[in-house]
Amino acid sequence: MRRLFIYPHRSLRAVPLNWPRCALSALIAGGLTLAIVRLLQPLFALHNQLCLGLLHLSGIPVTGIALVQLFAAIQPVPVPLVAVTQIGARPLELWSIFAAAMLLLLELHRRIPFARSLLSFLMVLLIVALGVVIFDSAAQFGSAEFATIWLRGELLIWFVLPWFSASMLILMQPATVLGIGWALISQIYGFFWSAIRLALCIGVMHYTGILFAPMFWFVLGVMADVVYLVVFYSVGLQWTSRRWDTRTN
Repeated sequence: MRRLFIYPHRSLRAVPLNWPRCALSALIAGGLTLAIVRLLQPLFALHNQLCLGLLHLSGIPVTGIALVQLFAAIQPVPVPLVAVTQIGARPLELWSIFAAAMLLLLELHRRIPFARSLLSFLMVLLIVALGVVIFDSAAQFGSAEFATIWLRGELLIWFVLPWFSASMLILMQPATVLGIGWALISQIYGFFWSAIRLALCIGVMHYTGILFAPMFWFVLGVMADVVYLVVFYSVGLQWTSRRWDTRTN
């Protein structure tokens, strides 16, 4: 099926697999999952230290460290305590920040047709958050509660990531060592990227309260996880296609 200048359609091309490679991929994914389980508390402690370091570096005052319960089977984990502004008690500041954010989203909505659905959803989240701030002051929460929600989601990502790496990165690499390297890099990147995003969200909450918390949780949480997984898969696939072309020449 290989032609000199025009490749066949991708539906006619496939990466050759064998049972030993599949078994090795499952073994690596299981090993990474087991390592996460065994090192869960040190990982959370390191995650918290990275987040604290970024907050101190940016000048955000940290008032302490709290132990929060993520799931019943997991021991409490440390999270940074940062004072969250009660933005509802400052109407002028609240409406100024909301108006500036809404104008920015509307301008992006006008300029980027491809992202209009996403931007419309973000505007809805911003309006809902504004309503909560104005009409339900009891719904306010602090950095510990936000970090708890954040870490619950990230913990699930950490457990899913080894199996994603095994099926999408290890199996498609022509060299097993390269696939293992891609899997480890994606796992390490996901861990450090989580601490960076959490520090950013808490830092913004220190100045703007919970106004941007729902929007940031979606954009910098769920959406950011999906984006970096897709990027790793795309880069790995591009690297793989070049390696397989070299081997078949």
